[in-house]
Amino acid sequence: MGALINAEFRKILTTKLWWALMIPAFLLAFGWAWGTSALTTELISELSDEPLIQDTNVPIDEFSWSVIALSRSINFASIFPMIFGALGLASELHRKTITTTFLTAASRTNVLGAKAIAYTLWGMVYGLVIGLGVSLGVLAGSDSNLLPEGGQWFIILVAGVLMCALWTLLGLGVGALLGSPVGTLVLLLIYALIVGPFGEVLLLAMTNAEYLPGFFPNGSANGMTGSTAAALLFDQVQTMVLDAGGGVASQDDRDAFEQGVRVIAGAPGAFSPWVSGLVFAAWSLVLLGLGMLRNANRDIT
Repeated sequence: MGALINAEFRKILTTKLWWALMIPAFLLAFGWAWGTSALTTELISELSDEPLIQDTNVPIDEFSWSVIALSRSINFASIFPMIFGALGLASELHRKTITTTFLTAASRTNVLGAKAIAYTLWGMVYGLVIGLGVSLGVLAGSDSNLLPEGGQWFIILVAGVLMCALWTLLGLGVGALLGSPVGTLVLLLIYALIVGPFGEVLLLAMTNAEYLPGFFPNGSANGMTGSTAAALLFDQVQTMVLDAGGGVASQDDRDAFEQGVRVIAGAPGAFSPWVSGLVFAAWSLVLLGLGMLRNANRDIT
């Protein structure tokens, strides 16, 4: 298995795809985070000057609103590790360059397992690069008083790295199922950019099932970072209320606040970070497993 994993890494590094996708992933992460955090800073600055806000004595310009820019920018940039995974096996199946590997390896299961491990690690590398991009973008566009603490920042970045790894696996699984790079890309891009985001809003508008979007791949993936940002912001608000002599918020108030932040962060109807992660992991592993089963007896000649 170790030799097959090393072979997968060599195969990836001898192509241009990994850096051809990683560069725009970094640029999109940086640019989106910069623009979103700058817009957030301007909005909070204007709101904090409103008499109605000032009368509440709530220092809204002291909350870490930039966590929304962090989480939302990671969500947008994660499309690139998804594409990377989608082309990982679909391209080889389409060109039949995987034939030699299947014929010379001990089993197809070993080949596909090694590929899954290699692409999971590469998905985490993409997550680290995207995390660096969004971090630099937020630092460039946000006021210092709106930045999260180091621990909060780290938690969101960890959630983003895990999400990118799972998107890579999901893309790999869909590519293994379809065996067509064009078909795989079209299907995933339409879902990730159109069906997923707009479908979640429609589901919330047309049903009373508040958490229904959180059961789907896009909603659960975005929930890993969006729900993390929502929980961190609520904890800040609750701490400030307690320091001011207020009481502990009810569970309904907490749920309403966090769902509102999740909508802004691009994760409407998402569950808590851990539940979202488990749901998205289930989607990724199921699709990967189906892809492996599809290729166990696929004609490779």
